[in-house]
Amino acid sequence: MAPDLRNCPMCGRTFAYQGRNICNKCLEKEDDDYAIVRRYVRDNPGASVAEVAEATEIDEEKILQFLRDGRLVTKGMRYTTMCERCGKTISSGKFCDSCLKQLGAQFKSVIPSARKAPEPETKPRDKGKDRMHIIGED
Repeated sequence: MAPDLRNCPMCGRTFAYQGRNICNKCLEKEDDDYAIVRRYVRDNPGASVAEVAEATEIDEEKILQFLRDGRLVTKGMRYTTMCERCGKTISSGKFCDSCLKQLGAQFKSVIPSARKAPEPETKPRDKGKDRMHIIGED
């Protein structure tokens, strides 16, 4: 089976898709940027997104994406986002805990539960075959 080839939306390079929508070089760059932002936020709690972007020279939108992806939590930053479902203020991700629970329950109600595999039929045993004995002494 041929690999699924795609163009990286960040750099335009062609790459073999493996579950991530960007090429390996851009993924490495993104991981490096994340480490820089994470370190800065850890060392400078309470910094705003704009301050983090200015100090790290990493685009604000990328920092906001780290927050939306749940890779960063706003406990160390002055930034809040809203739950996409109910509008409640949250510190990271796209949904609040309450909405996540409700969505999880809805998914469980739609997905059929795993059915118990039928028990294998047991055949009546021939009592002479399964008994241990010494050969020659029947």
